[in-house]
Amino acid sequence: MKAQTIPKDEFRLGITMAGAVSAGCYTGGVMDYLYEILDLWERAKNGEVEAFKSFTSQIPTHKVIIDVMGGASAGAMTTTVAAVYALDGIIKPVSDPKKCESPTGNLLYDSWVFMDDDRQGEKKRLTFEKMWDLDDLKNGKLESFLNSSFIDHIADKVLDCSADKKLQTADFETYISTKIPKFISPDLQVIYSHTLLRGVPLDVNFETPIARTGHKSLIPNHTTFEHYFVSHYHLNQGKPPAKDTYLFFNPYDELYTKNLKLSTISTGAFPVGLKYREFTANNFSTPYIKTIFNRIISGEFGAANQAKDKAIKLNYLPKEFSTFSVDGGAINNEPYREVMSILSNKYGAVKSGDYPAYGVIMIDPFPDRAQSAPEYVKPRDLIDVIPEVLGTLMDQSRIKRREILETDSRNFRSIIFPRKWKKHQDGVKPIKEPIACASVGAFGGFLDKSFRHHDFFLGRDNARNFFRYFFSMPYDQKKGICHPIHEKWTADMVKTFKIEKDGKTYLPIVPDLKLLLLSEQERKDQRYSYAVPKMPKYNSAQLFAMRKAIKNRLLIIIKLLKSRDYSSRQKTQKADETKKLMSRFYRTNLIGRFSGYLSALMVNVAFSLLRSTIASKITKKLIETVLTDLERKDLLKNDLTKKNH
Repeated sequence: MKAQTIPKDEFRLGITMAGAVSAGCYTGGVMDYLYEILDLWERAKNGEVEAFKSFTSQIPTHKVIIDVMGGASAGAMTTTVAAVYALDGIIKPVSDPKKCESPTGNLLYDSWVFMDDDRQGEKKRLTFEKMWDLDDLKNGKLESFLNSSFIDHIADKVLDCSADKKLQTADFETYISTKIPKFISPDLQVIYSHTLLRGVPLDVNFETPIARTGHKSLIPNHTTFEHYFVSHYHLNQGKPPAKDTYLFFNPYDELYTKNLKLSTISTGAFPVGLKYREFTANNFSTPYIKTIFNRIISGEFGAANQAKDKAIKLNYLPKEFSTFSVDGGAINNEPYREVMSILSNKYGAVKSGDYPAYGVIMIDPFPDRAQSAPEYVKPRDLIDVIPEVLGTLMDQSRIKRREILETDSRNFRSIIFPRKWKKHQDGVKPIKEPIACASVGAFGGFLDKSFRHHDFFLGRDNARNFFRYFFSMPYDQKKGICHPIHEKWTADMVKTFKIEKDGKTYLPIVPDLKLLLLSEQERKDQRYSYAVPKMPKYNSAQLFAMRKAIKNRLLIIIKLLKSRDYSSRQKTQKADETKKLMSRFYRTNLIGRFSGYLSALMVNVAFSLLRSTIASKITKKLIETVLTDLERKDLLKNDLTKKNH
């Protein structure tokens, strides 16, 4: 496929959203601010914003268009919300933290901050309360530690087909001009990463020339199993893509939303904690699976189909392939390379000496930093080694070999991550734990809406600083250093938006027109100002009030674990000789058999008596662990009152 040429006055953008568990609200805040300034800019260029009609000479006219969005886990969930919100065509930024007591009509805020708090048709209960409900256990099957129904309810609200919205129209050009924002590509691509419990077999042929003439069934193939999977959607100008090439991104038609919902919730199926999800042949056809695995193995996601001479056969892919998917972040937490490959395949590699006309932004609420890793402590014995093995396997499954080799300043990459500054006598210093939802193993955001509210606005504040100062290109008119998108900038534009650092000048890729309404001092002050300045504090009384609900769920979980059939899922061959040998050397007399029955009875009685005690102790330990972590992160109210006891 021939690379497309990006006009000189355009910059194309890909956005990757990393896994975040409950901190997806931070990512949602970043996207909300980005949409706000892009929408404001587009409307101001058309003279539709009264406040900016007197600033015509200072409003840049180039374009920034989002071509790709993708992510893992909570990041992928935010990808769906952000894409649907954009296609709805009405951008309603949530900029005032004091005006969010009821749903705002902004999908990003309502989905991530309210979550399932405002479900209609029932007595208002918090999402955290619903996570301990028992209805998912009534079938006698344990699918997750927490009740995950709230995720389905949120997804249903985002992918609501009941509204009078249509993506496929006779005149898609009219639809684009009247509904879809100008900063969203009509060819938008959306990708989600998944971890499959059942891997796809990849075989390497070790046949010699002479072996090819013999019995092929006797020649072993070296086989490994790929557990990484991607569901890859395409807006495709509002028309279903060619069969088995892409999935159709159409959030308004039930024919397509079923798969889209499954992709969205399955990538966020945090192992053990949240419910795993099943993919069947009804969701992904065998030809599509082969297509997507060719992209995964080659690392190239831009081509609709792999060239025949490079295509991987997948000879041993089971027919009617089905599997369970768990959290997308388990083995590929930041699929930025996949997003970049779509852009580079579509527009070609950046040539030496050229300015990049496209780039990738990664939003990562929990960035990994080698410099902040704890000091290595050698294991003392096997007991120390065992838990480290799990960490080793997780690290190894997330390694970025190809990305390391492709590190190139010509490929424009940037990252937005949580940062909050606090003023001290000797200047401003970053807060060590700036994001509230990082508490309790990143599940802290589920505890209280105030955590999610704080982090949403922190995302907006960090996005404000990022797009004003860091998402920029060097500019030096005297030396001829000027990105093509800045070539038509007037002196007024340069003066208004320029960033000066260490004697060098930079110009932003996305101009934040809000700067036009601020004085120089207000601009400086805003860099260290926050819409929600204080970190939220959790009222422990809320958690203690949940003791009964937590214990009741644990009681049923323990009962289900006790009654579960732990025999092998697969039928094993009879081992008659082994049974004879065991009975010969381990004979059981009448007294032994009676003792066995009596022991089993006593175990069952003891279990029934102790089940409540076990559940109480686990509940107590869970509450203590949560509160300890909140206290260490200074997120716990000092509220020792009678209500807490």
